[in-house]
Amino acid sequence: MKKLILALFIIFGTLSFSAFDKVVIGVINDNYESPIISGTINRGGLANLLFGMKKDGDFAKQMYQNLSGADKVEFIIEKHDESALVSILKLFEKNKYKGQVEVTEVAASENKNIRQITTKNGWNYNIYTFTREIPGTIKISDNDINKGEFIEDLFQKAKKELK
Repeated sequence: MKKLILALFIIFGTLSFSAFDKVVIGVINDNYESPIISGTINRGGLANLLFGMKKDGDFAKQMYQNLSGADKVEFIIEKHDESALVSILKLFEKNKYKGQVEVTEVAASENKNIRQITTKNGWNYNIYTFTREIPGTIKISDNDINKGEFIEDLFQKAKKELK
């Protein structure tokens, strides 16, 4: 019986306190030199409840305030960040954002909710299995840089900042 209780404690403790940090990168008007990198530290459902971590809704409002004045916004995420982006996209939709939105996701499969929102609003949704598959180059300090490699570096920087 003690072993069963210990096993359940370990399983539920691991599930409750382990989760991915959520990172959403926002690029305003193709200005990759000054991306808005924002995220939430998510330690799981029980830890969020106990320690009062930010919810996706607060995160979405913050991103909306930072990005909604632009003519074009590009969101860049990885697979486990989808719920945060859905919250942001719903807020852009609710407030009838008039600009152009592009979503770039690095994941094995597309998210139905993101696809539905982007299609309904005439926004672009691009999905790539790996960052190196993202086509194109961008200008940083008058240098042409591979967009996929640049995004990979942004993800690494964002994750370091959240720790």
